[in-house]
Amino acid sequence: MPEDMGKEMLMLGGTLIGFIAALLTVMEKLMDIQHRLTTKKERKPSISHERQTQEPLANIDFFSTKPLRGTSYLLMYETGVIVAAGLMLNYVGLMLSRHLDSILFLDMTGTALVAFLLGPWWGAIVALLSNSVVNWLLFPESGADVVIFPWSLVSMTGALYWGWMAREAGFQKYLRTGKSTVLSHAWFLSIFGAGGAVVMSLPGTFVQAALNEHATFALNPAVAETLHARVLQWEQMVHQYLESVFGLTWGEHVGWWVVNWFQNCVRYVPDKTMSAAVALVVLKYGYPLFERELIHGGPDGERPQDEQLLPLVLGLLYAPSFASLVSSETYGGGAYWPIWTLPWVGILGGYFYLRYWGATASTLSEARLQRAERYARALKPIGKEASYEFCRRLTFMTLIASLLFALCLPIILMDFYRVTFKFFCVVYGFLLVVHLVRIAIAQNISIARAE
Repeated sequence: MPEDMGKEMLMLGGTLIGFIAALLTVMEKLMDIQHRLTTKKERKPSISHERQTQEPLANIDFFSTKPLRGTSYLLMYETGVIVAAGLMLNYVGLMLSRHLDSILFLDMTGTALVAFLLGPWWGAIVALLSNSVVNWLLFPESGADVVIFPWSLVSMTGALYWGWMAREAGFQKYLRTGKSTVLSHAWFLSIFGAGGAVVMSLPGTFVQAALNEHATFALNPAVAETLHARVLQWEQMVHQYLESVFGLTWGEHVGWWVVNWFQNCVRYVPDKTMSAAVALVVLKYGYPLFERELIHGGPDGERPQDEQLLPLVLGLLYAPSFASLVSSETYGGGAYWPIWTLPWVGILGGYFYLRYWGATASTLSEARLQRAERYARALKPIGKEASYEFCRRLTFMTLIASLLFALCLPIILMDFYRVTFKFFCVVYGFLLVVHLVRIAIAQNISIARAE
């Protein structure tokens, strides 16, 4: 019952936020049009004006005529784009796996994309948002917190592993080579796919212990039964060996962990390998500017460093899930609370590491300003083309029509906020996809012209 009330409140809040966001967007677009008309009337060709427009970051405006600087620009057109793309890919992958009844989940494809580009902490934030907010809201049955929240440990672990491995020089070298060999591709799939499966299967086994369930190899019942018999033989062998070394009690517990961890590894390998591969394809062909700046470090070759605020944001997002798990009757026992507490060790450790050994605020701010300037110079010419104006006006009119229709829903429907919430999810989802595709096309055109 509390879970249903929580969903109802979130849906109602999401409906109000949808209305407010739509109104603010329409007002912003109208002010933007007024500003452009006023600028055209008052525009005078002068040398001083030309010099002013050529100053660094004086008017960074690929998707807006407002003067945006550094952090604001990156939040809207770098971090916001990557996070939105990650959440969208996670959701699409999960829906495909549910409808196709596949052994591939693909609900961490977007997490891999964000971890590759923005690093481990942003990857973990997107993993937690996707798992504990999006999946929880859209879960069709009751008890979503009991079923979904525990798996956030697996998602966060995968994001931290992928983000850490993407910071290694080998990953940069692999992406920089235009004609990669078969061995280099095998290296990527083994490290980011099989290696990720091995790492993520560790918390996955802990979660399975809390859920009191066993891993399964295949969907086919006959194949599953055959493999299950084989696993039982392996388990007996492990028990016999461990019994002679540790004793009967240790042998039973360790044998269960070894067998289930091995099953999880086998089950995770195809899923995590495909997730990493799809994320890399989206990165290479969708956002080459992000690859150039965030992975190769731009002209200076220095990758952006993490801010000390990111672990705290991750902790803030994990706190509701942690409270729900600790207070749950299913997971609240003394045997399980260390599992849910373990992420706090990594969060606090990451915060203190970045605080005392990370980059200074001035260094990060200067790097953001330079990166925003390079983005704006590369993308601004693309934003002036006719095709961009056409898409911008089409999305603007779509938003106005959707807002007018949504305003009628409270009048014609009783349970309007549920329908309105889902309506805004579809509308904003469509506009988000258009926005992401438009940015991807602009980045590819910009790179092609530069070359």
